[in-house]
Amino acid sequence: MGLSARIFIGLAAGVATGLFFGEMVAGLKVFGDIFVKLLQVTVLPYIVASLIAGFGRMQLSQARRLALRVSAILLLIWGLALALIFAAAMAFPDLEIASFFGSPAPAEQAPPDLLELYLPANIFYSLSNNLVPAVVLFSILVGVALISVDGNESVLLFFDGLAGAMSRINAAVVRLTPYGIFAIAAAAAGTMTIEEVSRVQVYLVTYIALAMLITFWVFPGLIAALSGIPFREVLRSFQDSLVTAFATGNQFVVLPQIAESCKQLLRRHRLGSAEADSSIDIIVPVSFNFPSLGKLLVLLFVLFAAWFTDTEVSVGEQFALAVNGLFSLFGSINVAVPYMLDTLHVPADMFQLFLVTGIVVGRFGAMLAALHIVVLSVLGTLALCGGLRLGWAAVLRYLLLSALAMVLLVTALRAYFALFVPQPPDREQVLSNITLMEPRVPARVSATVPEASATQLAGTRLDHILRSGVLQVGYRPDNLPCSFLGADGELVGFDVEMAHILAQDLDVALEFVPFEFDSLGRMLSSGQIDLAMSCIASLPDRFAYVSFSRPYLDLSLAYIVRDHERKLYSNPGALRERQDLSVAMVSTHYFRNRVRQLLPGARLVELEAAEDFFRGQAPPADALLLSAEEGAAYTYRYPHYAVVRVQDPPVRLPAAYPVPKGDVEMMEFVSNWIYLKQHDGTVDRLYRYWMLGGAARTRQVRWSVIRDVLGWVE
Repeated sequence: MGLSARIFIGLAAGVATGLFFGEMVAGLKVFGDIFVKLLQVTVLPYIVASLIAGFGRMQLSQARRLALRVSAILLLIWGLALALIFAAAMAFPDLEIASFFGSPAPAEQAPPDLLELYLPANIFYSLSNNLVPAVVLFSILVGVALISVDGNESVLLFFDGLAGAMSRINAAVVRLTPYGIFAIAAAAAGTMTIEEVSRVQVYLVTYIALAMLITFWVFPGLIAALSGIPFREVLRSFQDSLVTAFATGNQFVVLPQIAESCKQLLRRHRLGSAEADSSIDIIVPVSFNFPSLGKLLVLLFVLFAAWFTDTEVSVGEQFALAVNGLFSLFGSINVAVPYMLDTLHVPADMFQLFLVTGIVVGRFGAMLAALHIVVLSVLGTLALCGGLRLGWAAVLRYLLLSALAMVLLVTALRAYFALFVPQPPDREQVLSNITLMEPRVPARVSATVPEASATQLAGTRLDHILRSGVLQVGYRPDNLPCSFLGADGELVGFDVEMAHILAQDLDVALEFVPFEFDSLGRMLSSGQIDLAMSCIASLPDRFAYVSFSRPYLDLSLAYIVRDHERKLYSNPGALRERQDLSVAMVSTHYFRNRVRQLLPGARLVELEAAEDFFRGQAPPADALLLSAEEGAAYTYRYPHYAVVRVQDPPVRLPAAYPVPKGDVEMMEFVSNWIYLKQHDGTVDRLYRYWMLGGAARTRQVRWSVIRDVLGWVE
């Protein structure tokens, strides 16, 4: 049985195992990771050896002509392919992929060091840090330098031997592919939800549709437009080679067939010669040192992975992806894809999904790789021999037909996805289903704000709590993600869960009482509440009527703005020039001077609650000044808004718990309790759950045959 057949059997067996056992086989992911690491063992050494040997064996005149003419054809192929790939990504449907409160304040990422990435000042450092573009450039420089070195044959023999050894090791690892694919497919099928599978089809259908358009029109049409050879004859000349590459999943086996077909095609049109034959014999093998169409299309997966994980990719990042991706694809895609995913900050686990989908699209990739060799060989030979015919009418007709075909493809794909790709749950529905991380102490929740009392409760508040056996916590009912009411009236949120834990630690009952900022001090002093827990920043003006514990979180100050205006607020210089802006803030004058500095011409609006900004229950404002953590939660509920953190410089807000003014014992007790919860991991776990989207990712155990059909396990 051939390797391809065994791989498909391994894939089918893995999927069946995952569906049968469900999440019980999630541990097989470890064996999939081991297989991936083994595949990558020989990649970089092979890149170095094969590139040096390939360039070193050329004649200097051949290298010059390749650089001046064939390289131009190669750049044309790459440019056209990249344009098609990024155009095809426009077919991905516009889904609000729910991830709860998203990434409210992502860590600052240092910009990449382009000199380090591309210039191999220390090749050993580049190798050890997987800097693929630098390794490729080093190898090309050495290979070209060896062309003019006398007696270079012994050196080239060494690199030939090294490349051969790496190939043998890789061949041995490839024999394990059926088992590695089995482990990866079983873990993926056992843990991936039906909704995720439905969204994966977005990549598979787009890839296959684009591959078919490229194979049967775009690049055969390019040959016809630039050579004058009829389109049908171009396609007919190479159809056997393309079908063979697709059937075997291997473009190497059709190399002699491609070379002979190229020579015959040129001879039939009186374009053949000894020089043309010699050029084809050079271009065909050398073309393997450059990224092919089959490799370039993995960029579509990277764009899909960003879409799948709801990672925004700006125009600048797309351009950087095209350039960096092209350089990284000089090597193995098993190194290039993780590198590209990392540059866009897409979760690394998406690479395993790439390997599984690669089994499906791999044959199309082999067909595209064979097509790449065909196009480069024919057009490169004609460029070297002066046989290109630039008829502008034919070129313009080709471009118009190609553009029309691409528009029809994107339109058809979007229509298909609209019908067959399910929409994720509504944001309001997801929020209504969110519960506390785990069952806590029973709590009574009051829905009405009591009238603030002017009386003063005697004694320390901690003694009062312990004597009465009740902890009364003040909360704000619409303060996402810290304290808010779900659809069933349950009070949930980061600080709500912290209040449950505090009552649990004190072994007392729990009661939640709503408050407003203008009466917070009186409610604390009178004993109507013992402390307030609702993401309250310990700002100087608030110390006039309450005392604060030590901070339990550092929040980032941000603007909450309409999505289409986010770029304006990301540019402090342009923002200062605006004279017609209005900025809302919640019950504090602390930021007035700061806003005056940032936005000298802005009008300030004070709100009682952040929700008023979105519901239109306050004077209208262009932006809301709020913590990024809270703002991200509101943009989840109101998706037409976006979070833009205040820059130049960034502003951090300490969130703390207000206690009765002057009650030192209560303040010290709560501060010490916060210290304990920070150091035992409680605050971090709640932050991941409530602030970083963990609440929405919690789900029921995945359906499986063994549990849901046979009932053999609970």
